[in-house]
Amino acid sequence: MASNTILENSTGTTISGNAQVVNAGGNVTISQGSLSAGLSQLLRPVSNATHTRSGPVSKCDPGTRLEVIDAIKKWLDRRDKQSVCWLNGPAGYGKSALSQTIAERYADKGRLLGSFFFLRGAGDRSHIGRLIPTLAHQISVSVPATKRLIGRALEEDCTMLDSSASIVHQFQRLIANPLSSPLNLFSFFAKSKILVIDGLDECDDKVQMTEFIEMLIDMSQRDQLPFRILLTSRVEEHIRKKFGDARAQSVLYCIDLDAFDVRPDIQLYFEQEFGHIYDQNLPIMRRIPQPWPSSVALSVLLDKAGSSFMFAATLVRLVREDPMPYKALQEVLASGSNGLDPLYKQVLSSASQTPTFYRLLASIMVLKTNQSINSLGLLLDIQAGDIVLELLKVQSIVKIPGDDNELIMLYHTSLRDFLSIKSRSGYYFIDPPSRHLHMALDCLKCLAKDSSEDFFDSSPEYAIVEWPHHIILVLQEQEPIRDEAIMNTLVYSIENFLTFQGKKW
Repeated sequence: MASNTILENSTGTTISGNAQVVNAGGNVTISQGSLSAGLSQLLRPVSNATHTRSGPVSKCDPGTRLEVIDAIKKWLDRRDKQSVCWLNGPAGYGKSALSQTIAERYADKGRLLGSFFFLRGAGDRSHIGRLIPTLAHQISVSVPATKRLIGRALEEDCTMLDSSASIVHQFQRLIANPLSSPLNLFSFFAKSKILVIDGLDECDDKVQMTEFIEMLIDMSQRDQLPFRILLTSRVEEHIRKKFGDARAQSVLYCIDLDAFDVRPDIQLYFEQEFGHIYDQNLPIMRRIPQPWPSSVALSVLLDKAGSSFMFAATLVRLVREDPMPYKALQEVLASGSNGLDPLYKQVLSSASQTPTFYRLLASIMVLKTNQSINSLGLLLDIQAGDIVLELLKVQSIVKIPGDDNELIMLYHTSLRDFLSIKSRSGYYFIDPPSRHLHMALDCLKCLAKDSSEDFFDSSPEYAIVEWPHHIILVLQEQEPIRDEAIMNTLVYSIENFLTFQGKKW
């Protein structure tokens, strides 16, 4: 039976809830099929990778980025073969804020299938292995008719979710097939729906990412992509090569953020935010003439920001969190340099510069996954209150949670790039191999302190699982660590741990 006549000649049909259309030999049966609650447990979606993740997230301020948002809207409303949109631009240009805004807007319209926001150094969010299961879980919720089809695919292939499974195979069986199946009434409307995947460059698995991009292009060419998909990233070479391929041009809609004049948007943002700061600090600011900043100062700030929304947001946080906002802004204006690097240096110069602060910041930079205040305290043997006190001065670039059990995070991964390149960070340089070595030692020392039989339950999970990760990264460096004393300490710590805890580990 043709898909467009599947309900032909049927009468008195009611479809509700998680209904499933079954076409068996010409007879149509509507059943209230519901997959067991185990689908979520099987897929194990990364909850903090979607547009509904908790904590502060970047999004476009009202009245800003209207031209870019309109370009995305027009692409979504078209019915051509350009099923893939690649929104690209340098770091700090607001790609994630645009992705978040689009995801929220189309979720409200009932047109969002799912979203995934990659983030370096954030565990499963930095790896492609959890991308398809996370999207499939969201699709099973947003399109209930797919739930049984996704469950059936998992039953038919028990290796589908293995770490060695092909992402192309996963995408086809868990996303494309369920959404385009003639058993799924939604398939007639799928082309108006959208998937949002942000930060392809933040994914550590470059080879698999290129395979994923190539698959999307190939499926679009064969008109087998049953929806629209918005992808965002920096223009990194492994991504550019795939999107720049001649085969991609007929199915790819490209939005280059460099082509948009964002100065009016950043000016509006500055005027709104500095106005709030002025009003919130009237006892201090009432002697400062308005408008603040002046039109001349505002023009200088706009020149410094260029097209970087990250500069603008970091500057606003820096000024807002200073007890003397006008002085903090004056320091920025007095700086002769543009871009984020001078701003990072200004923020770091206000920190305590103690060994404890340096150790905290360096550890945060090299952690494989973000840790809570309490977890980091256990790893480094530092009191939670001392961690908060040391980081308060840099809270414009490091997110300090209000709860000690929530994660400490960077506002932007460009801070890690800045700190790990000596020519940029200078005095504030953090040497990655050395810090990985110290983190391995911290993990091993933390485990050595626990001699109990149930140390798996009482020791920090990060220390138990990740100490080898940091050692491997040290050994992979071309330049060996020349500090013989610390290398001997590492060898001793490993031997000590394996002697007393090796069997349990």
